[in-house]
Amino acid sequence: MARRVTIEIAGISIAIESEAGLDDWKINAAYRPFLSNRQADIRLRLLRGSPAISAATQVFDSSPVWTLHRQKDTIAFKIYDYLNDQKRILVLDPDIHTVKLYFPSGHADFVTPFYGPTLELLLIQYLAQERGLIAHACGIDGDGEGMLFVGESGAGKSTIANLWYQNNGVTILSDDRIILRKKNGVFWMHGTPWHGEARFVSSRSTQLKHIFFLRHDQSNAVRQLNRADRVVAILKASFPPFWDSPGVEFAMAFLSDLTENVSCQELSFKPDASVIDFVRNLK
Repeated sequence: MARRVTIEIAGISIAIESEAGLDDWKINAAYRPFLSNRQADIRLRLLRGSPAISAATQVFDSSPVWTLHRQKDTIAFKIYDYLNDQKRILVLDPDIHTVKLYFPSGHADFVTPFYGPTLELLLIQYLAQERGLIAHACGIDGDGEGMLFVGESGAGKSTIANLWYQNNGVTILSDDRIILRKKNGVFWMHGTPWHGEARFVSSRSTQLKHIFFLRHDQSNAVRQLNRADRVVAILKASFPPFWDSPGVEFAMAFLSDLTENVSCQELSFKPDASVIDFVRNLK
């Protein structure tokens, strides 16, 4: 029988619809906090077979996980294309209100919208239409005051998340991916289902007050950065659509605005509980 499930991430509602024969999938545990009844912004349909994109040109290569192809106004992400049982093709219309996810092999174990980077790629493209950006960061809501700890893999995001988790009164929005958006002149950070090693997820959002660029050290210290270095530091840990010129232009303007209006510092930290008091005393 047909199936419909709606999830909401960062205020963006996605209705996932599948027809009979493609409805035997479970909601990944990380996505359960994001279940919603809100009217959909994006309709994602699950389909068997392959789309008619034989004439599409490859415009971006992120092998071995995915490649991006364009045919006129339609773009398609080929995901796990080298794995016959796991491959899937995500096809987006220009305004990204209608999206189709094809399963060429239809292998029962992998017919699910939650496997791999499918939904993250969808939101990268959707946010690029002047709606926001995904950052490689740990987000912490401490009594309504949002702190963003930014860093690439190995910088200490999961360590920071685990240390803050031991303190009452905080919510870990994610220890690996945070969505940043601006609403009515205010920057907000939103939890996502895409966690790191610490496996923290939350559907909550909070106003962003402080950004810290992480660096492991033997002691706790902060360093002020000039405006250009702040933009570069967060760009290196963000996910703009490098294949989309308008999207990249928006991302650069967004990050410039963000780092100009939100407190930004480099945080060198010792990986123990002392960093919590150190950060709190900075405010």
